[in-house]
Amino acid sequence: MDIEELRRRIDSGELTLTQSCNCIGAGKLLSNAGKSVGYQINCGWDILSAHSCDKKWKSFNLKLLEWIKKQNYPEKELGSVLSKIQLHDMHWDWFKKSNVYRGDEYVWFYMFADEEPQGACLIYHPKESIINSGNIFYIEYVAVAPWNRANPMSERIFKGIGTLIIKNVLNYAVNTLHLQHGFSLHSVPPVVDYYKKIGMQHYPERDKKELSSVLPYFEMPPSGAVKMLGVA
Repeated sequence: MDIEELRRRIDSGELTLTQSCNCIGAGKLLSNAGKSVGYQINCGWDILSAHSCDKKWKSFNLKLLEWIKKQNYPEKELGSVLSKIQLHDMHWDWFKKSNVYRGDEYVWFYMFADEEPQGACLIYHPKESIINSGNIFYIEYVAVAPWNRANPMSERIFKGIGTLIIKNVLNYAVNTLHLQHGFSLHSVPPVVDYYKKIGMQHYPERDKKELSSVLPYFEMPPSGAVKMLGVA
């Protein structure tokens, strides 16, 4: 059975899969509309959650692009609008990634609130730190739902989802995987400023080139990781 047939059978209800995941974090979120909503972050390989991310996130992005098209922005203004929305991960296929990254060295995380997938993250471990001699984890992919990003079509629903996911993953890595405080990643250009803002350090010697872009390498130092977790 190929990937597309598997998708079709899940959508049609012909195939029912057992989810093997456990909750690593839960709490309350306050939406921009002032509504308090419970959230849960699950850990574990979960192809149903991956499929949900693909369907619902893609649907929102397509509606957003269609809305922008209907506004008939002048060319100069259109360029400005498109530069401010984050579509760098629109082509990511979480379902396919789930079928590729299945070894013990990979750990999946999904965040749900209001019965919707609000974010997803995949990490690899152990990863040698270039700051210290110990092992940390490496973020292969992390993304938040497009409705939680600034866009001209609608007010974003929740803020801080990415940071909340990373914080919970860091806590899991330190206390369950017994890794050192810290993590690393290669950033896509649109979110470089975010990683700088949360205290990650850039190490140009570890940058990598992907297609026409250079992906800078960032690592969170132990002090920044401890601060993120709020550990005294």
